[in-house]
Amino acid sequence: MTGGVLSRLARLPATPLGRLRRALRDPVRTQHRLLRKLLRRAEHTDWGRTHGFAPALQSDDVVQAFQEYQGLNSYHAVRAYVDRARAGEANVLWPGRTRHFGISSGTVSSGQLIPVSPAMLRAMTRSSLVPGLQYGSVRSFGYLGGKILSIPGGVSEDPARPGVWVGEVSGLMAAAVPNVMSRRFQAIPRQLMLMEGWDEKLQQIATHTARQDIRAIIMVPSWAPMLFDMVLGSSQSDATTHAARVREVWPGLQVFFSGGVALRSYRPILERYLGSDVDLIESYSASEGFFAFQDDVDACDLLLHVDSGVFYEFVRIEEVDRDRPARHTVADVEPGVDYALFVSTCSGLWAYEVQDVVRFTSTSPLRLRVVGRTGAILDEFGEALHAEEVELALAHAARLTGARCLHHHVTYAPTTGAVTQHEWLLEFAVAPDDLGAFTAALDGYLQEHNRHYLIRREPGVLAPPAVTVLPSGACVTYLRRHRTRMSAQTKLPSVSPDRDVATGLREAAGSLVVESGLQ
Repeated sequence: MTGGVLSRLARLPATPLGRLRRALRDPVRTQHRLLRKLLRRAEHTDWGRTHGFAPALQSDDVVQAFQEYQGLNSYHAVRAYVDRARAGEANVLWPGRTRHFGISSGTVSSGQLIPVSPAMLRAMTRSSLVPGLQYGSVRSFGYLGGKILSIPGGVSEDPARPGVWVGEVSGLMAAAVPNVMSRRFQAIPRQLMLMEGWDEKLQQIATHTARQDIRAIIMVPSWAPMLFDMVLGSSQSDATTHAARVREVWPGLQVFFSGGVALRSYRPILERYLGSDVDLIESYSASEGFFAFQDDVDACDLLLHVDSGVFYEFVRIEEVDRDRPARHTVADVEPGVDYALFVSTCSGLWAYEVQDVVRFTSTSPLRLRVVGRTGAILDEFGEALHAEEVELALAHAARLTGARCLHHHVTYAPTTGAVTQHEWLLEFAVAPDDLGAFTAALDGYLQEHNRHYLIRREPGVLAPPAVTVLPSGACVTYLRRHRTRMSAQTKLPSVSPDRDVATGLREAAGSLVVESGLQ
């Protein structure tokens, strides 16, 4: 089938891309109709009866009625319902029984498990085709002439509940792809795609694909450097030569479809391996749904998908902690404003906080960028390092080494290379005898308790943490210089993705060294 024919087919209304383009002609009406459909489907669930879905459906303004009956929710508010659904109870959040759950963070035993209904699996599968159809209609469908190397996340049967499957949503979707489609386009067999043991799996993928005609790659970019080094080794290329050698292994490689983490952090790394001839296309999806994608090869913002089984609400970030913040929809969002994202979905999440912060670059069409996460967190590379985890890691390292840390601040270390690093600026009351052991304890704790951190550490994209020991009094000196009023509540920010606080701490530390005559 020629590229021209595929380009014409991609524009047909029945295709996922044609359906989206039709929806984008009136995104407000599309979203309103979607919300009414979601409420109607879930009207007789336990959640729907409790939260007034039936009377909301009687209103002419379904959005206003929904917002009156349904408050905003965090995972804490829905966890008991999710646990009931996971235990096999039907009609809890969404009609029927839910047998698939996506891991949003943590592990199966302790993390956030997001229900994934059959309706959501269909919606996400359909929506995930849109970036490829859009790209092909604009650039070329030549990538379909060879193989697609898609590396989904892992999935396993819940050991406590046979018949219930838990894992990355990409893995749940991969398991649902028809065999005929998988055999035609997928570069690796299903048993290899879903195997356990990540390092061995990557090596086998590299060996299996090194001599194939790979035209497109679909994967989380944090693992790409490790995979590419393995592929270069499997093809007997010199892995230390120019990174564009990957194109010598796969000369037909046309496009890299990225998802899972922000592409902006990994773009320089990928370009070192792929050169400038391979297009990089980003999608924004999560366990909760498929949200947006890069429809313009040269753009740095993403087109909001308004017909993917997800109804969107947006709360200004400065209002998130209010009891009743204003809730905006696609009808009244404004460019340049930072919003916390809330979603209602065909998996039975209702006004649910995704914990992402988005900023619209345009409202006609609806384009946005993901600019961060709510709360104190380092997540530029998808490591999802929260302030609470920082404190727990410090306590763990202190127990092992006998140290006592008075003040701490964690940020990104300055770097000009492809690998980034966290800088931990610490002021000790009792310093560890072995700073290396203390640093290793921090790193080990985070790798054990934060799978996002582990995933970025293992391929070497995230280097071990760097600890900077501050002289006694540095943090108080910083606070005195940068706070207009000192009180018992004045404290040092625990985590920040920018280096403003770190710079101030280093300046304060330097002044103390000068004053002590130890320069």
